Amino acid sequence: MNIDSYNEPISKRIKSSDDAYKISSNVHKRSQTTNNVKEENNAAMNFEYQESSEIMDNKDKEMLLASNDQDDHLFPFPPDDNISDMLEGVKYNGLFPTITDRYFTAYYKLNVQNTADDICILMHSNRICMLALAPSHVVLQSDTQIMKVDFKVSNKLDRVLNKVSGKSKHGAQPLQANSNICIITCSNGKTYTIKCCIIGKLIEANEALLQNPKLLLQPPHRGGYLAIVLPNIKHLDKMKASLLTQKQYDLEMLERQGTANKTNYRNNEVTAGTVSVAS
Repeated sequence: MNIDSYNEPISKRIKSSDDAYKISSNVHKRSQTTNNVKEENNAAMNFEYQESSEIMDNKDKEMLLASNDQDDHLFPFPPDDNISDMLEGVKYNGLFPTITDRYFTAYYKLNVQNTADDICILMHSNRICMLALAPSHVVLQSDTQIMKVDFKVSNKLDRVLNKVSGKSKHGAQPLQANSNICIITCSNGKTYTIKCCIIGKLIEANEALLQNPKLLLQPPHRGGYLAIVLPNIKHLDKMKASLLTQKQYDLEMLERQGTANKTNYRNNEVTAGTVSVAS
């Protein structure tokens, strides 16, 4: 340490400090100017790099398009005016799985009240069930037309007035296996009362059938269902055990068809025998 510096006059010390401040400020300005110049140079270099990159990209694109054009000439494509030829190599049987087929499992109850009074219960993975007539139901198999679908099953009970709210389905009408869902009236004057076949709560009745009863001829996913029911989870396994699966239903239909064919054959034999005796 230089002890003599402390013995200098105050004016000299102030002057030297002012000079040091000026020197430091000048150095700071120079460094700042240098940084600004460096930043400008870097910005210019980046701009030039971007321009060169864009130019190269454009050249690459032009070369790629040119090569594609050459490939198009080497391998000419057929005109795409008609795409029917494209389908010849596709294996397609004309059938796609419906929403019902993909997300619902079908169960059946046969001969509920009378012969061919067959009900289909389509169960979703979330337990919601869609109630419909089975394809083998007498209403769908007869030549008569469906004239009316009435959800007023008694003087005091109308399924359309069912009001549901909340996750617990408060206000939903309770249903038993023998509860009536609706009454179907056909053009021949016959009426068919449709049973629920499951225990649960009524979520909604298909009100569209009130205006268009023939909608019942359509598949369930196209509006041909009767009602949506939430089954009681306590009785769900027991309910499934009492119903037929799709495979069991198909076997029953084959047996029913075979029985019908035998009956028709016997009737034809009796008729032919009666005619020969009379002649």
